[in-house]
Amino acid sequence: DGTGDIADPSTGYSPFPGNANNLVIELGAYAKTLHGEDQGVVLEFVNPKYKDDTRTEFKKPTRLECMMQDIPKLFQKEMGA
Repeated sequence: DGTGDIADPSTGYSPFPGNANNLVIELGAYAKTLHGEDQGVVLEFVNPKYKDDTRTEFKKPTRLECMMQDIPKLFQKEMGA
């Protein structure tokens, strides 16, 4: 009907589930990547959120993050694709 994600009037919630961040990987390729040169390690980075422009205090604790987009790059390196 082209209306997109409209909240259910009786619940106020979307009828569609949110992003569950699922990632499906073929186990053979995963095993080969784990035993490869990088041992399955994906590059990490820190993405701090600061309180203000002085960048002297964090708004909240920071954490290590990685990009899901980097996982296929790691697989390509090991699988030769």
